[in-house]
Amino acid sequence: MKIEIFENHESLSDAVANHILDLVRKKPNATLVLTSGNTPILAYQKITELAKTEDFVHTFIIGLDEWVGISGESEGSCRYIVEQNLLKPLNIPESNYTFFDSMTDDLESECKRVDDLIFVRGGLDFILVGLGTNGHLGLNEPGSSFDAYCQVTDLEEITATVGQKYFNSATPLTKGITVGIKHLLEAKEAMVMANGGSKAEIIKRMISEEINEKLPATVLRKHVEGLLWIDKAAAADL
Repeated sequence: MKIEIFENHESLSDAVANHILDLVRKKPNATLVLTSGNTPILAYQKITELAKTEDFVHTFIIGLDEWVGISGESEGSCRYIVEQNLLKPLNIPESNYTFFDSMTDDLESECKRVDDLIFVRGGLDFILVGLGTNGHLGLNEPGSSFDAYCQVTDLEEITATVGQKYFNSATPLTKGITVGIKHLLEAKEAMVMANGGSKAEIIKRMISEEINEKLPATVLRKHVEGLLWIDKAAAADL
């Protein structure tokens, strides 16, 4: 794992945007997994300022996760956040991306669908994930197996509580569907992006504690091409 510390959220976002653009320009048919949340939004917006639609014409993008039972049209969904801030501004066609159908009655089949998409494309070239204050990556909550591909998870109370910030009104959040940690480990490159002082403690723990499934973020240290890109505020306890 390699750590990069940036001055602030803006310079971090600049770097992430340029990193993703460099990747797709060097490998136009790359397969990417992209996260949602507040942290990557500025990076996505910067990509739209720098990129052209043709940069992504052969690229395939997969959404990292979704809240089970929450529509992709909801303002708090991964699909909505990535579409509004990256895919639609660049006019990327829907044939070039997919997100979990979190409304399906058959979540296991939905996991298999996304697994098969990843396998048939030869695995992931790049996965971008955020970092939960409980150490989750995507919605791979504490206790998630490092050997799991796409999976359905039970959300911890803190995840459900923090998740309310993405919605305009109180929204029950109990389960997630997510790209699993084994896909992250098998990706050619995996990046955890985090900013702000609220992430300082968990970043210290992910670096210093034993690699274990109770703290999923520690798994990044097993990845030869694992990248932890954070701002100074998030690095305050290092």
